[in-house]
Amino acid sequence: QDEETQHSLECIQANQIFPRKQLIREDENLQVPFIELHGESTEYVGRAEDAIIALSNYRLHIKFKESVVNVPLQLIESVECRDIFQLHLTCKDCKVIRCQFSTFEQCQDWLKRLNNAIRPPSKIEDLFSFAYHAWCMEVYASEKEQHGDLCRPGEHVTSRFKNEVERMGFDMNNAWRISNINEKYKLCGSYPQEIIVPAWITDKELESVASFRSWKRIPAVVYRHQSNGAVISRCGQPEVSWWGWRNADDEHLVQSVAKACASDSRSNSNKLMNGNCSRDFSNGGDLSDVEFDSSISNASGAESLAIQPQKLLILDARSYAAAVANRAKGGGCECPEYYPNCEVVFMGMANIHSIRKSFQSLRLLCTQMPDPGNWLSALESTKWLQHLSVLLKSALLVVHAVDRDQRPVLVHCSDGWDRTPQIVALAKLLLDPYYRTTEGFQVLVETEWLDFGHKFADRCGHGENSDDLNERCPVFLQWLDCVHQLQRQFPCSFEFNEAFLVKLVQHTYSCLFGTFLCNNAKERGEKHTQERTCSVWSLLRAANKAFKNLLYSSQSESVLYPVCHVRNLMLWSAVYLPCSSPSTPTDDTCAPYPVPGSSPEDQPLGR
Repeated sequence: QDEETQHSLECIQANQIFPRKQLIREDENLQVPFIELHGESTEYVGRAEDAIIALSNYRLHIKFKESVVNVPLQLIESVECRDIFQLHLTCKDCKVIRCQFSTFEQCQDWLKRLNNAIRPPSKIEDLFSFAYHAWCMEVYASEKEQHGDLCRPGEHVTSRFKNEVERMGFDMNNAWRISNINEKYKLCGSYPQEIIVPAWITDKELESVASFRSWKRIPAVVYRHQSNGAVISRCGQPEVSWWGWRNADDEHLVQSVAKACASDSRSNSNKLMNGNCSRDFSNGGDLSDVEFDSSISNASGAESLAIQPQKLLILDARSYAAAVANRAKGGGCECPEYYPNCEVVFMGMANIHSIRKSFQSLRLLCTQMPDPGNWLSALESTKWLQHLSVLLKSALLVVHAVDRDQRPVLVHCSDGWDRTPQIVALAKLLLDPYYRTTEGFQVLVETEWLDFGHKFADRCGHGENSDDLNERCPVFLQWLDCVHQLQRQFPCSFEFNEAFLVKLVQHTYSCLFGTFLCNNAKERGEKHTQERTCSVWSLLRAANKAFKNLLYSSQSESVLYPVCHVRNLMLWSAVYLPCSSPSTPTDDTCAPYPVPGSSPEDQPLGR
């Protein structure tokens, strides 16, 4: 009875809350040129010059004679009219789409329709993922089939925190404890509800630390090296300001992370000790490879045996100049005198405004017609590959500290939700083969990017009224590009293939799935996105053969040491170049659900 009531409620919800739109045909003979998804309704079908163009509540579809463009609306950044008759669409994943019309009036009509369709939603339910989920539930309810679980990520994702604490072997008796100080997000709205801290640090001390860290983002432990016990933790910048404030509880907590590593009962007894200092790699992009190589090879494990605890490495993603400039806005960096037994290193990574500018230059270059003669020098001048190189070097520095020097590391930038997850998630991927499996990679993204509050809605521009273009930046795409570089250098080390990453880029923006909606877990909880949308992992799941790397060997090297030089990096042509890979091919159902009569593993591959 209850199930039937639930099913009928779902039917009412889908039909009434997400009603189908009336189709307007510019020519009575025109048919919708694609198979609609559940909950998708086409609003306009018309003729462009040498093409049929259709607009639904999810996508723009243009069928040319030789090719098809099929792009989710939320993937479109802007639309403008050029040369009177041409629509010029710029996409968030670097693509540019051009469509020619016969008359100026028709071009203007489609310009208005598209500008209306791609505006950030005034309420989150306007995003297609909600209609898609509701109609999926209705369809399968009417068939009396239980397909609801196909929308959900697996247990490895939903129970990730508990599983990860266990898998990494934290000593919860003597060294570490799980604090619930952020239950119901009462301490910090952009942090997870459970965090790992040294066992002897009280919640009262954590409250004091929160008052001293940007956005109350306190140092939280997110990774433990299983054989030597060294940890990676992350946080926001300290609020030193021009007044030079300090906080005794913060200093104690940072010291305690190193002490907890030393007392972790399963950690090795051989420890290394280095002298107090602070290094600045602030010209990260200009840092010579020789300097970088020597900086990470100047201490060898055999040099000196151990006095505990180990010297903690504080990795500040910014340049020293940028960190000091942040003091004017109430931020700053750790002063080495106040944090004894710590070393502060500045990586010189660019801020979101520089990355956005670099990406716009890259997009302009990649869509130039015809192929520009100065391609290589123009690619260099975008600085995109230089930015990737600095990010890879930063992650590699963390790997060297944790894996070779057995040192704990604390990573932060300014707020701790852009450059910090890039470095931490990349370092974890290099250190631990589990994260290079399909399931482990899902856990990595959910933990470092979603649980710790990367602002997907602001950065991708699909949040409620998120019109502020200064907040937009392809931070997650830049990180996925680094993962793609690693796949190229280590072709046997990843269980998933390039198609998996290309699909993930598309669905970061598409809003077909609810995984990347909102700015943090607190907002996703308030909007009930988990119950009302499908998870992207239902499509990008381990069972989907289309995304399996056939060269994968679980016996490949456990810790990866990539080459980070710009000359070893490649432009990700499958994402950035126009003819390498259409946004969504015609045969791609986009759906996590199996087509009736086929097994879920045999879905067609769409890039």
